[in-house]
Amino acid sequence: MTRLVGAGAVVALAAVGFATPVQAHPGGPAPAPAHPGHPKPPGHSDTFRVAIRVEGHGKVTGAGKYKAGDTVQLTATPHKSDVWGGWTSTELNWIGARVDEFTMPAQDVTLTTTFRPRMESLKKAYRDYFDVGNIWSHPGTYAEGSPNSETIARHYSVMTAENAMKPDQLLPNDNIDPETGEFTFRWEQADQFVDETLAHGMKVHGHVLVWHGQSPPRLNTGTTGGTRALAKANMERYIKEVLTHFKGRTVSWDVVNEAFVDGLDEFDPATQDWRDFLRGGPNGGWSNWYNAYRNGGDLAEGESPADFLYDAFVFARTYDPDTRLEYNDFNVFQSEGKAQAIIAMATDLNARYAAQHPEDPRPLVEAIGMQSHNYINQTPAFACSTNTRLPKLVNDAAPEWKPGACSDHASVERSLQLITEAGFEASISELDLQVWEAWNGQPEGDDRSQYRDLNDPTVADRISRGEFDYWVGKITNRAELEKIQAQRFAEYFAVYKKYSQDIDRVTFWGLTDQLSWRSTHNPLIFNSDFSEKLGAAAVADPEKWLGVRKPITDTSRLEATVEQAEDLDLRAYTPKSAAKVRAALHRAEHVLRKSEPQRAVNDATAALASAIAKLERR
Repeated sequence: MTRLVGAGAVVALAAVGFATPVQAHPGGPAPAPAHPGHPKPPGHSDTFRVAIRVEGHGKVTGAGKYKAGDTVQLTATPHKSDVWGGWTSTELNWIGARVDEFTMPAQDVTLTTTFRPRMESLKKAYRDYFDVGNIWSHPGTYAEGSPNSETIARHYSVMTAENAMKPDQLLPNDNIDPETGEFTFRWEQADQFVDETLAHGMKVHGHVLVWHGQSPPRLNTGTTGGTRALAKANMERYIKEVLTHFKGRTVSWDVVNEAFVDGLDEFDPATQDWRDFLRGGPNGGWSNWYNAYRNGGDLAEGESPADFLYDAFVFARTYDPDTRLEYNDFNVFQSEGKAQAIIAMATDLNARYAAQHPEDPRPLVEAIGMQSHNYINQTPAFACSTNTRLPKLVNDAAPEWKPGACSDHASVERSLQLITEAGFEASISELDLQVWEAWNGQPEGDDRSQYRDLNDPTVADRISRGEFDYWVGKITNRAELEKIQAQRFAEYFAVYKKYSQDIDRVTFWGLTDQLSWRSTHNPLIFNSDFSEKLGAAAVADPEKWLGVRKPITDTSRLEATVEQAEDLDLRAYTPKSAAKVRAALHRAEHVLRKSEPQRAVNDATAALASAIAKLERR
């Protein structure tokens, strides 16, 4: 049985019943037995002791003397604003277990239970960095009084519909007339999501307009959409209807999703053409959009099946010029492969648009969405020491699953560097960090009904399945993965903070492990009962987890603005306007020198940029 109870109430989780509140052991935790974990010698009493050690602030019950075979009832009550971290016992082979009873063995038992401060609200912790978001999965997501609604209200400032705004949901295939091609949209569920999200004071990110998956076939195949002309007309009509319908209610859209082939480990923009690596092209994959645009395209006139990407973004800019336009894909951490190809694509589209639409000062593709359905052992956060902005956290020699692991060929930081250096912003659009090696290697399989929390003691030794034995020899109890995952989450958010000036949002793809689309990979920061995993604390305060004393900040724009100010000959400007630049520059240099928080960095950047913009010539 699994449940969430309010702060200060008795915590009774993941076991066989609910324990009612009782007083803690008088005088604090019971002392450890003289010989913990050892059976009594012959002739001694047939009772054994349970000793409880408490770390942090909270009350516990269950210490005392028991006979072998007795049921020992346990409770753990965190103080206000604290959370409970579970039980550890060498004798019972528990690590972080969230149980409320056990059967007494014929030996003494020592239990340790932990309490720690409740994680800070994520939208508060990152308010000076970027928005933090999550997904709306069904009409009950915001149900009043539910743990999911309470979690969303506390932590998130932007929401994405997991499915409700995808093409096959807004326009089911049967809602496209097979003879006339007429569209009949179905807005009800998407409107519910958007309206409720806005009513809760959060932003809406739209997902997704053009995708090879979850799209009605009649949109881009057959007699209604199977040629370039038909597919292009359908795309424009679809995007026009959708963006007009939601205009003013969304802040951004994934315009095109997952257009590139899987497993693109290397790509050289100087010698290769990104068009060759689109799904449906010469390197494999499948996309009805690509196929339709190939059918009837005039290659001699320069038309390409890849033009569907350009058309999608142009239509989106045309029908909602105020919304932020993003390209979204997975495995963008493949810095020298997929990331390079995506950047080449977006750069080409922007150059083409600028030439054809000189009246529009904005780039067509404004941001690249890094889905980040990543593995904790495959996908390091850091670039290595010669490239990273966080050298004190990087260990070039660390194995891929250890703290400080890095890669210049494929890492989150290196890809962010390439994206931002090319002039794009980034969104971390679908974040989850999966713990089991290989997409199909999780011990529970991919059956959600078989899901188990990492700290479930009944499956503590279940760390491999068949040939998927990556963690064998590295860990002995699956609860150890919770700490390894938390380390990686802390490293990811350290990187996000360091590049925050170019990151719009970080969106988790699911509320709890069990509610995740990859539930049996245990990929998120909350257990099935919404209790905090170690990853929650690591995300809310990566500096504390990583042992960093000062706040991690992104000073890149401030440094660039300072450099711009220092290059000015202020003698050419009026004394009053020049004095304002000098004052703002002095403040900016102080912020950099003292390593002040991100809010101070942001304010100093804005003030100096404003002073430079207002300079008046003598």
